[in-house]
Amino acid sequence: MRPILPVGAATALAVASAILSVPTSAQAAVAERAPAAKVKTEFAMKATGYGTRVQGGAVPVQSGTTAYQTIGCTNKAGLSRRNDVAAVTLPGLGQVDGVRTRVNTFTNKKKGRTSVVSQHDVARVKLGPLVLRGVSSKATVWHDKDGFHKKVETSLLGVRADGQTFPVPTPNVPITIPGLATIYLGDQNGYANKQGAYAAGNAIKVVLQPSDTVVRIAHSAAKMNRGVKSGRFRGQAHGTQVDALDENVKSGPLPLSYMPCQGTGGKVREKSVAGVDLAGQIVVGAVRNRQMGQQNQNKATGFTESTIAGIKLGPLEINAIKARANVTRFRDGRVKRNANGTTIGEIVVDGEAQAIPPIGQALEIPGLLRLEAGIVEKSKRGIKVTALRLTLLDGTGATINLGNARMEIKPAGGKK
Repeated sequence: MRPILPVGAATALAVASAILSVPTSAQAAVAERAPAAKVKTEFAMKATGYGTRVQGGAVPVQSGTTAYQTIGCTNKAGLSRRNDVAAVTLPGLGQVDGVRTRVNTFTNKKKGRTSVVSQHDVARVKLGPLVLRGVSSKATVWHDKDGFHKKVETSLLGVRADGQTFPVPTPNVPITIPGLATIYLGDQNGYANKQGAYAAGNAIKVVLQPSDTVVRIAHSAAKMNRGVKSGRFRGQAHGTQVDALDENVKSGPLPLSYMPCQGTGGKVREKSVAGVDLAGQIVVGAVRNRQMGQQNQNKATGFTESTIAGIKLGPLEINAIKARANVTRFRDGRVKRNANGTTIGEIVVDGEAQAIPPIGQALEIPGLLRLEAGIVEKSKRGIKVTALRLTLLDGTGATINLGNARMEIKPAGGKK
């Protein structure tokens, strides 16, 4: 979204600069400096942050995030990324000034401590007559001699509406401005155990009345796990996805499973649903996703997989649809990837079995659909597999991908 500087923006930016130049308690805590050189660690680390996100009510659900920044799956300490936005409008709601995101990974060898920090600050948020000032959140996870730890800090300096000052909400005690909004402070979650830590927080959640639109302000999240030895995993599996020229005809990906950055420690993880609703396009039976990733000093290997028991579309029935993506990365940089295990059990039209089309060819049922099986796309570090793609011939231009698996393994050292 293009930054917009309305009348009075100079004053707003001056206020923003003043607020952001004074550290809050959340900003001052856990002060560390990124080292000059990037350092490999044994941990898988991630961090994300954004200024605002709007969902539901009278505002479109996909209204996006402002000043988004992220550090994806990495095992390198010494990374630092930022994103600053002077001013941005929230369509139909108001304006945000002085949005700043910082995401960092640190290591301190003397203290034996490795940290991931995500921090987000917003100088001012104006939602109609409601003005929030000095919103900040900071999520920190770290590992030291005592194990994994987490911490979330949030703050809000002031609340005004229609020229009146209101008390700042406290944790578990929101404030309500009748007819305007309910404001919550410190929406946060996370964990810390022997295997890793996760911390996330939204400094402020505002529920606008009477539309029930939810605005989340100053989001920060940080995560760290053990297990990066020779590769960084990236992958997902989902049973179905529908796309069409008509923006109203969309569904999925459903159900969706992500591969953890460090893998699964050799354990097979599963996610299942009894059936999937594709907005009346197609009847889909049970879907099961599976994934596994493991690694040692010599190689990293794993798979993602999605299986659909069966589908029915008019006279067409297809059973036992499975996509599987397999990848192995060796210490010397070699990558092996294939779609072994991708299968289609049976295609039946009006009670008669049909030959499954070879890869690269299609089966067309006049007036109904075109069917392509075993669509495989290989990349330098992985593979993407779609077991079956249906293109409807009813004029909608809809494509239905059934059985989808993607998998790649990047070097442990942090190269892209």
